[in-house]
Amino acid sequence: MSCQRLAQPLQPPPQFAMQAPQPAPLSVQQDVAQNRAMRDPDTPATVEDFERYARTTRILFARGSAELSDAARATLDRQAEWLKRHSDVRAVLAGHADLLGPREHQFALGERRAAAMKFYFTVHGISGERLIVTSFGKERPVNASSDEVSQSQNRRGETILIGLPGAPRP
Repeated sequence: MSCQRLAQPLQPPPQFAMQAPQPAPLSVQQDVAQNRAMRDPDTPATVEDFERYARTTRILFARGSAELSDAARATLDRQAEWLKRHSDVRAVLAGHADLLGPREHQFALGERRAAAMKFYFTVHGISGERLIVTSFGKERPVNASSDEVSQSQNRRGETILIGLPGAPRP
């Protein structure tokens, strides 16, 4: 009699439903055009300039979702515009999740969120080679309180510039 184990079928790979990015509302497109006109193209790239131009480095997601909201797309539009002007700058796209689920699930959700950001940027003309996707899952919360408002702050994606003065090293 043999001591072999019965083969167990492998789980199928996860399926991610990613939709093509929707255009930003007209008011955001006008805002991007106005910011473009105000910026001096000869000014060297800085983290502060990026934050001022994009207004924020963070976008928020709905619970259990990696779908980009209109507000998230508007922020990513401003970030993409800045990144287009500074083609030598690279960025880490960090996906985060709330504290309300198993570690592995939240890590995978953070990965999908960062991947959605990368997809949006690449569709808008940013080279994927300049973008590094990473997930922190629920390991780096911005708010550890257990109420819904606090946890909604943890469901985020962050664009972190690297290779600039004042930026963290990869």
